[in-house]
Amino acid sequence: MFVCNLNLRPMKRSIFIPYIFAAFNFSCSSTKTLKFYQKPDDIVKTESLKQFLNNNKSPKVVLRIPQTSYSVTETDKKDLQSENFDYLYNAIENQLLASGFIVKDRQLFNQIIANDGNNINYQKLKEKSDTDLIIELTKLDSQVLYQTNKYYDKNNNEKVEKYGNRKKYGASVEFKLVLINSNEFAGVYRFNYTPCVDGCVISKSYKDIKKELKLFKKNGTKPYEGVEKDVLEDFIKSATIKLVKEMRK
Repeated sequence: MFVCNLNLRPMKRSIFIPYIFAAFNFSCSSTKTLKFYQKPDDIVKTESLKQFLNNNKSPKVVLRIPQTSYSVTETDKKDLQSENFDYLYNAIENQLLASGFIVKDRQLFNQIIANDGNNINYQKLKEKSDTDLIIELTKLDSQVLYQTNKYYDKNNNEKVEKYGNRKKYGASVEFKLVLINSNEFAGVYRFNYTPCVDGCVISKSYKDIKKELKLFKKNGTKPYEGVEKDVLEDFIKSATIKLVKEMRK
């Protein structure tokens, strides 16, 4: 524990005074660390999939991405209809390729289904698309809220926060698998990214608080966009690796 000695000149009462003193008290305490426990993955799979992959070491797969796959804010809806999330789709497909799968063109596959309308014959679909397995991205949520009023001090002792809850965003992704030849549901795989599993330091210096106040007064409050792009991409890559491993178990 250390003590801060700062000479604060008298100032007129304003809406920022409570925030300043709360931040001042917070920054003068010992280091605080935020931790969340890893949310477990949820996996349901069939024996048929395991047998199929045992007999087909390099199956032909297609990644399907329906427009309803996402849980997003109103601000992000237009972005998801553009190509801004192609980097995630490509990350999944690249990892599937690296794992020995033969990845088919998803746009061509969707075009074949669109031409057939609602009368989809899976045997004909297999012949036309030359595909064995559909891996459908059924959900991607980059704004899974985690919150707590607990933190850990420098000695790893659990404490209770006096100034409300702490919030962080995690993510989740869900895949559904279908064996085309038998038109068989082969499994659902849901993977979770939990923030601060190894701890996030949440104490801030008085200098950092002053910078935040300056930006706040200049720009106002900015909307929180959820998990950062690079973190989300790493999570998707990791989730795809887990997907392949679980499929082949």
